[in-house]
Amino acid sequence: MRNNGTLAKGLLIGLALTLIPVSAISAQKKTPGSTCKVLKQKVVYLKKTYTCTKSGNKLVWNKGVAVKRSTPKPTPTPTPTPTPKIESITESPPSEPSSDVSLCKINEISSNRSRFENSLPTGFPRATFPFATKTGTVKWALVPIDFSDIKGEPNFRSRVDDQMSLLSEWFDTVSEGRFKVEWIVADKWTTLPGRSSDYKIPFSDGPDRSPEIAEFWRKAISETDKSFDYTNVQTVNFILPLAQTVVTEGLQGFPWEQAVKNYVTQEGKISSFSIPGVFFNSLNRQYWSYWAHEFGHAMGIPHIGSSRPGDNPFLGLDIMGNQDGYTRELTGWMRFVAGWLDDEKVYCQELQKLVSTDLTLVPLSGTKNGIKMAVIPISESKALIVESRRETKFSCAMPTKKNGVLTYVYDATRSHGENFLIPLTLPGRSKESSSNCPVTPYPDPILRQGEKMKFEGITIEVLESKDMDRIRISKAN
Repeated sequence: MRNNGTLAKGLLIGLALTLIPVSAISAQKKTPGSTCKVLKQKVVYLKKTYTCTKSGNKLVWNKGVAVKRSTPKPTPTPTPTPTPKIESITESPPSEPSSDVSLCKINEISSNRSRFENSLPTGFPRATFPFATKTGTVKWALVPIDFSDIKGEPNFRSRVDDQMSLLSEWFDTVSEGRFKVEWIVADKWTTLPGRSSDYKIPFSDGPDRSPEIAEFWRKAISETDKSFDYTNVQTVNFILPLAQTVVTEGLQGFPWEQAVKNYVTQEGKISSFSIPGVFFNSLNRQYWSYWAHEFGHAMGIPHIGSSRPGDNPFLGLDIMGNQDGYTRELTGWMRFVAGWLDDEKVYCQELQKLVSTDLTLVPLSGTKNGIKMAVIPISESKALIVESRRETKFSCAMPTKKNGVLTYVYDATRSHGENFLIPLTLPGRSKESSSNCPVTPYPDPILRQGEKMKFEGITIEVLESKDMDRIRISKAN
């Protein structure tokens, strides 16, 4: 029993020792100047911190330093970063009244306009050819098609959902609510007959000029028509597997092409189609801007300049010049001709009556009502145009903000595919590239506060540039 009691007592002492901090025990047994074993060891005892120091050949405890009681600091409440407030300009009516806006509806007099009934109009009168509708709410289809030897990925929606949303929002913005797109999407891939090599088309074109594209369209629409409901669909946008390489650029067809006109689905006619190729799967390229560009044509909106690399001074300033431009904007002139910009939002001034006029321009893609474009006819075939631009969610990131005034010239002697819009740019502006878009480097054409531009006896000066732009149009001195 004695041995058992001694053992039990030892276990209790051992357990007790394991529950007490070693540093506290050491401090309890040592006093300042007494020996310690580990140099620079620190222990805390009775609100002091003791350190083992060397004194001669001995290690001893020092006198200790009082432990400072830390007062917890209150956690600051995070302050939300305020959204920078843009200063406002007090909008005022033009200092000189507008002339009759009809005087600024410049008639296109190009040879193509007079020769071809279905020429895409660069000016007035507006086209009468039955292009795809530009007003109301319409249905667009997104239909995936693949090949027996290259299958489509199961999660294709991840690469198109946001693109469809952007397309719908863009048209709603530039048409000022006149044209709205509702999407219907096929939930399964349709496999085309044959192998992918049967569909190899390296260059972009239309079915009337390319029998291969006509055949591709016929197979795509006929195969998908078996299972997809095309009721009231205005246009169909096919997509291909990401792994495919047979379509390099893109294929598209329009209302005036026989291959499109001649095919009638089980539910009715379709106005147009598109098939983006490998080109549009590369870094920072977008489907939505391609769709907007091509179906702008289907609606009768012309191409500004050449569709191939070359001399195109309006390349980055309008989506109809290039779907990869840095603004992805539709100019005021194109909206005016399309019927999307009301007459009361256009300030028209006859050159012979012009002395000096101050007016406020509302940003082109803003929601505020007001004057969005000023037009000064210079001759029967030429007009100077001024509009207010702001970066939007559709814009690319550029070194300098593209917020300010854009001035350009409309040349009525030029047609679709020619340089009928010419931007005016201050001398000395350097070319700029984008950090998130495949933009062709281009000199910044935007006029900012305090800057002025002279052209054929007319001066455009930006007096203020804040949420809007206040400008002065005058006869040059």
